[in-house]
Amino acid sequence: MKSALVVEGGAMRGIFAAGVLDKFMEEKHYGFDFAIGVSAGATNLSTYVSGAQGLSKKIITEFATKAEFFSPLRFIKGGHMTDVHWLWHHAKTVLGIPVPGEQSAIPLYVGVTNTQTGKCEYHLATPDTVDTLMVASCAIPTAFREQPVIDGVPYVDGGVGDSIPVKHAYGMGARDITVVLSQPAGFSKPEVKNAWLLTKLYGHQPALLETMLQRPRMYNETLAFLNNPPDDCKITVIAPDAGFCVKRLTMDKRKLLLGYAQGRRMARRLLSSRKKLAA
Repeated sequence: MKSALVVEGGAMRGIFAAGVLDKFMEEKHYGFDFAIGVSAGATNLSTYVSGAQGLSKKIITEFATKAEFFSPLRFIKGGHMTDVHWLWHHAKTVLGIPVPGEQSAIPLYVGVTNTQTGKCEYHLATPDTVDTLMVASCAIPTAFREQPVIDGVPYVDGGVGDSIPVKHAYGMGARDITVVLSQPAGFSKPEVKNAWLLTKLYGHQPALLETMLQRPRMYNETLAFLNNPPDDCKITVIAPDAGFCVKRLTMDKRKLLLGYAQGRRMARRLLSSRKKLAA
């Protein structure tokens, strides 16, 4: 029975998954046939599959809180609000992040949203593709003004087309799936409130626009899949609790460290319960 690890994105909320995955690495918990992530979930997984404990925490708490990454003033002047290209390449250069595919324990698939079809595509991260995939998967529409191009096609944040790629993991044959969320249990995505603005900005890309408008419905359908999976599939969900205080663009390092600690705690509980069952 194939097993998979799926990690949701969520920008700075990814600090929770960073804690979960660091605890997994600490306990040498790599029992998955493959991993799939989108946005911050993909970058978190890039350090996990390479066994680079602590690097995702450092990227989020030290690099993503810098003005080089997040700058509303730069955005007002016509630049990026969140410069994911700088963040990935700077972190990779400074921290020496191992490239997935070179010494990975697990194959990593990165979700990116095709602007022409509005669908999320899942590409295997390799030394030749990982840089473009990571930037594209984290390219939040509007906040990152570019749409990274892969084979002549512009792409945006993988979370737009598939925030929690658990159904794709199931379609790839996984029947034992661990899912790390970035929203507390019980969360459901509200309806789009700025449809007029999205239409103005992305009306020239109708498939992408439709996906953006339908995103709450697709997200909540995925939550329903998690809560009621097929009979032949076991799903384990690791989610923050109601006290999780990190939002998409939280820059408060104290809050980020609390979110990281919560991720470690939730992972520890899961691994402890599994050890008890195995005893």
